[in-house]
Amino acid sequence: MDTVSVLFAARNSVYHSLDGVEVYDAKRDATTFDMSTPIVAHPPCRSWSAFTAHQAKPEPGEKELGLFAVDCLRKCGGILEHPAHTRLFDAAGIPHPGQPSRDGMWSLQVWQAWWGYPMKKATWLAFSGIDSSKVETPFRLHSMGADRRRQQLMSKNQRAATCLAFAQWLVNYSRTTEAPY
Repeated sequence: MDTVSVLFAARNSVYHSLDGVEVYDAKRDATTFDMSTPIVAHPPCRSWSAFTAHQAKPEPGEKELGLFAVDCLRKCGGILEHPAHTRLFDAAGIPHPGQPSRDGMWSLQVWQAWWGYPMKKATWLAFSGIDSSKVETPFRLHSMGADRRRQQLMSKNQRAATCLAFAQWLVNYSRTTEAPY
């Protein structure tokens, strides 16, 4: 089983339970990653949000971690996950979902509800070194109502969490990385 490194995982992330995964959380600083394996990256998003960046209070240097994650993605291959409409894609030259691939990178919009997340949660994924014709996404109908109320009842950690099925999907496709770009 090929090792995948998960960058910027939450301290209590489900990634810690997966085999063949090196997890870089707050305790194991992602900036120490040695660029030796494909990645799944979840860089901090609050300062890149198209909707809430104006009220975000990121830690010093936090915004730059997004660009670091993109650099790792280009060098090692894998997948970067960020909220839909993130400004990180424009800043880093990543094509938006639906746009042609660029410099070996392509992207896709998914709904995390397809993997069992309790809300739709629109998400953009950037891929590097992964053949787009081989990527299959699940499709699951999701109730259109009550997402706003669900979000209000969830804690900050629950809203940011990656559900197990989605984490497994991301890791499995990162393992198919053909070559760094």
